Amino acid sequence: MKIYKAAIIGLGPSGLAVNKILYGDSHNEIIAFESGDINKRDNIFGFWLVDWMKPFEKIIEKKWYKWTIGNKNTNVTHTSLDKPYCVISFKTWKKFCLETKNKLEIINKQVVQYLPEQNFFKIITADDKIYYAENIYDSRSAKEKKGELLQHFFGINVTVEDNTFNENKLTLMHFTEENNVLHFIYILPFSHNKALVESTVFSKDVFHSSWYREKINDYLKKNNINKFKEESSEKGVIPMFFAGEKRSVNSNIFNIGIRGGACKPSTGYAFSFLIKQIQLLKNSKKNYVNTHNFLERKMDKVFINFLKNNREDGRSFIKLASNLNGNEFQSFMMGESNLITKLKIINSMPKLPFIKELFK
Repeated sequence: MKIYKAAIIGLGPSGLAVNKILYGDSHNEIIAFESGDINKRDNIFGFWLVDWMKPFEKIIEKKWYKWTIGNKNTNVTHTSLDKPYCVISFKTWKKFCLETKNKLEIINKQVVQYLPEQNFFKIITADDKIYYAENIYDSRSAKEKKGELLQHFFGINVTVEDNTFNENKLTLMHFTEENNVLHFIYILPFSHNKALVESTVFSKDVFHSSWYREKINDYLKKNNINKFKEESSEKGVIPMFFAGEKRSVNSNIFNIGIRGGACKPSTGYAFSFLIKQIQLLKNSKKNYVNTHNFLERKMDKVFINFLKNNREDGRSFIKLASNLNGNEFQSFMMGESNLITKLKIINSMPKLPFIKELFK
């Protein structure tokens, strides 16, 4: 009977990070279970270059030191020379995380159950096969919950005519006027003629891909981009609620990723926080870590409840951006804002609705 050092359930960004960060320098045998085909996945992860992401700077594929937030009437430009906005693709992250000293065996099966047995775990897959491991790293999570907000998106990578995009400045949020949903266009210009153009929505329900495509086409036409070649597409759903499972009483079971509460729900940023969580686990003797501090979690809950219970068309985000400089804004998005910045954030929100949510 073969007993692996660890079993990773779900080989997404956090599962890959476990292999690289926790076991990459060892000679342990690790097993990973992934029911999907990760070789077909190649979405883009965005983040600001905070300290915990600097160890991965060499695999960053593009940096922007300027970004804009606005609508058809207003445009706010931010700059950060110290902490630029960066992207890493899933394929690049996967390649990086699989280049390790340890031996990783990937099983393309769904795990249906795992049970403690002596000082290891018995893992059962959907085809009734059995595997054994000393530690479990489980990243499976429910991304949807009745009555809760979701950040859902659909994007296309396009090639257009030369000198169409300003490759030195990204569009972080361009809000459009929609009925009953908060919607914005997100553009990552990789060069003067290539970009990811994404339609993003905050709402309780996910839409058909045709809805997002219509919004992307409308935006491109309004910006005189009538001809483009679609190279590829991506889509996703990120929970705007704390989806973390309770800490396991078994010290050898680690809930990771969104399941472990790593995502920052008020902004929908996940990738960099998944990595931070695994880094914290490496330096902890516990099987659970708080990726976000108490005050950040409290502010997130207040902000999410405000979005759930009030009509928002993006003007609060624009006002927030107007009241912060680039470094302050990125510190808010990355959960590192100081007290002065937090007070500026609170002051930017509509007073009465925000105060009501604060005292609920």
